[in-house]
Amino acid sequence: MLQKAVEWVQRNHLHHQSMPITHRKKHPYPEVTGYFIPTLLSIGETSLAEQFARWLVTVQNADGSFSLDKPEVRYVFATGQVIRGWVSIIDRMPELTEPLQRACHWIINSADPATGRFMCPAAFGDWCLGSRGEVSEGIHLYVIKPLQDAAKILHQPHIHAAAEKALTYYLKNISVTDFTRSNALTHFYGYMQEALFELGCLDHARRGMAAVAKYQQGNGAVPAYHDVDWVCSTGLAQLAKVWYLLNDLQRADAAMSFLSQFQNESGGFYGSYGLDATYFPADEIPWAAKYAIEAEQLRIARHFDQTAHEYSHTIPINDGRAQAIISELTNANRVLDAGCGKGRYAALIKQQFPNIDIHAVDISEEMLRHVPQVIRTQCASIQNLPYANDSYDLVYCVEALEHVPNPDAAISEMVRVLRPGGHLVIIDKNLARKGTLKIETWERWFDVDGLAKQLQQAHLKVRTKFVSYDGRPADGLFVSWIGKK
Repeated sequence: MLQKAVEWVQRNHLHHQSMPITHRKKHPYPEVTGYFIPTLLSIGETSLAEQFARWLVTVQNADGSFSLDKPEVRYVFATGQVIRGWVSIIDRMPELTEPLQRACHWIINSADPATGRFMCPAAFGDWCLGSRGEVSEGIHLYVIKPLQDAAKILHQPHIHAAAEKALTYYLKNISVTDFTRSNALTHFYGYMQEALFELGCLDHARRGMAAVAKYQQGNGAVPAYHDVDWVCSTGLAQLAKVWYLLNDLQRADAAMSFLSQFQNESGGFYGSYGLDATYFPADEIPWAAKYAIEAEQLRIARHFDQTAHEYSHTIPINDGRAQAIISELTNANRVLDAGCGKGRYAALIKQQFPNIDIHAVDISEEMLRHVPQVIRTQCASIQNLPYANDSYDLVYCVEALEHVPNPDAAISEMVRVLRPGGHLVIIDKNLARKGTLKIETWERWFDVDGLAKQLQQAHLKVRTKFVSYDGRPADGLFVSWIGKK
């Protein structure tokens, strides 16, 4: 599901500038374009994320706000999601500082000065749900964390104070944990629950998710509203994401298993499925792909958190995989373990070569907890490495490339941080031997020649070799691809 959803995004953006309203209504959607930026960064689509951020600057209203098709109609929620996107990428694009500041000031200056409540669209307008009333203004909770982050970046405490004032208002005056309300579409409800989590309101988030859990069916489905039979795809993905964040893995896995059955061949999702479905039932919507991608990435990370105890923290020095790395350590002073797990290869290198400076990244915080403290770690994806260009003499990646949704981006990132003359070592499984082992649904194996050609296209001089593993001879299951930049 993850790879197909990523491919849908890659095919359906508009001219490298924005996301559309739907796959049929190809008009740019600033709100979704904004909150897609951190998603794009998480899957290694950095260039596309930067182009989205630049395009948003060109459509910002003079007062700092954002609109859709009518410039005179301005939206706090949309502006907040652009802020969400900009704060996630501003370290790469400092030129966003001024438009970010204007967006924040528009939101807080248009808020009620007495209560902090944010401005809402006019009744019976864009937020109207017909007989179900209006979209809950509780979704404005999803604006508050971006404002807090922006306040820190901009060093402007008055923005943070305004965000806190708004949070107090919504928690006190708006029902944000009652799924039985007539306007509680899982999509909007999901916004509120994720916001509660990211704001640290964990008791509220647990209550809100407990309220919706009462309606989850045995097959993992959750109805779009408490009193209907159809399902909102985006809402289900959002609920799964929050369940993963709260470590309620059984409910999250069930929701994702149900959702995966409805992914279209295109990789996208219609807005809703089932008899009498009313939420974009014939349109593939980009925000469904966004939350499916984010939930699936959390599913993989939580899988490794939960199974960390099954993995060894040591590797024998005579293992062929270890030898493939050690053989490239000549003249290496700085080394990166990309997708380190418990850091068993890094620990071996540090033991044998104590003067080498070793850094390591992994998506699982539980795995990283077992890495020796002499190794510098960060929780990050190899698709978006938090290191500067040309930083390392050797980068190695053992059985991690197989778990990422965008291997092209991961390879590009590993090459980016590798200094000229440095070596990249990828050790993974041979596609020709697929079926030898039981694997997870998201795992992929690699064609020996295909990956070699891909590394050559990244301007590496490449050689390949079958390697021994776990006391077994080199039988073609494990391959080392070694490239010199």
